[in-house]
Amino acid sequence: MRILTWTLAVLLVILQVKLWVGEDGIRGNRELAQLARLQDEENRRLAERNRLLEAEVADLKQGLDAIEERARMEMGMIGEGETFYQVIEPAQD
Repeated sequence: MRILTWTLAVLLVILQVKLWVGEDGIRGNRELAQLARLQDEENRRLAERNRLLEAEVADLKQGLDAIEERARMEMGMIGEGETFYQVIEPAQD
């Protein structure tokens, strides 16, 4: 009877250790939950970025305003009849 009691006690200790610190135990579950939260946050950020890019593509397909704005900002172009002024700030020493 003692051997059975000791065997069951050792088995209980082993199972408790696996439950609390094993990969498939509580600690592993918490780590997976944290990774899932981080992935959800990343997915939300990427979904917002995709939404902004879709809006920009729609603007470029539909109107000339977006194309004109890009030409001004990225290529430094100006419209016909406009005057370009460049302001140069003094160097700070």
